[in-house]
Amino acid sequence: MVGSHLSVCTVFEILVVLFQLCGILGLCLNRLMPRSTRWSARGQVGLIVALFGLAIAGALCGRHDSEFALFAGGTMTVLLIGMTMGSGSIETTEPAGGCVTSEAKLAA
Repeated sequence: MVGSHLSVCTVFEILVVLFQLCGILGLCLNRLMPRSTRWSARGQVGLIVALFGLAIAGALCGRHDSEFALFAGGTMTVLLIGMTMGSGSIETTEPAGGCVTSEAKLAA
């Protein structure tokens, strides 16, 4: 029977891929779900966890001279741009206020 032998570098590479998937899923949940739902908050937490996980796993891949460190860095860049760009989902809870002018109201 042949045993499966995973090197440490392979484990770090698998972690990079898993954190990439977690980050993309978190970004989609955070940006596409309404802010009032808890799925948006869960997506934001997942996104932040994925960013930290990608940073650590990418650094460990870099120590083992793996090219997955570049993939981790590129994914972190895309996730940060996606997190900060645009306004995301917008919910209006109250109507816009009326226009306020500095002119005195005249009696008719």
